[in-house]
Amino acid sequence: MNVRARVSTEGDLRALAELCRASFEALAVERGGSVHVLKEAFTEPVQAHLAAIVHDDRWLALLGTLDDVAVGVAVARLDELPDSSRLATVEVLYVDPSAREVGVGEKLLAAVVDWAARRGATGVDVRVLPGMRVSKSFLESSGFVARLLVMHRQL
Repeated sequence: MNVRARVSTEGDLRALAELCRASFEALAVERGGSVHVLKEAFTEPVQAHLAAIVHDDRWLALLGTLDDVAVGVAVARLDELPDSSRLATVEVLYVDPSAREVGVGEKLLAAVVDWAARRGATGVDVRVLPGMRVSKSFLESSGFVARLLVMHRQL
């Protein structure tokens, strides 16, 4: 079993877009997910949005593969903060449920962290919705800690 995370190319755009859409669909049914997807998810056409990201040095788009089959995606951006420090934010981190627990997510996350460190980031943020305990545990096992809780009141 060959597990990899690699930087995406234009040839990967269709697979990236499909995986991003699957991520947004999975998030939408979680607690708080519908608002999160409306506010944070890439809008259609997702593939065109990803095409711009592939050519932008402030962004990273990774494809996770299992035996050369696309099964995961990570998309992150690098922002400069007012004090000139840099913070990386993971916008998408998703592995198809049929390919979980074999290391794809770990490879994707490690590649994002490495990319951020090489670009001088002081940290990496990944958002997790309430109730997504498996995702939270995965991130904690990778050295992440909660730094912000967002409270919401539906009107």
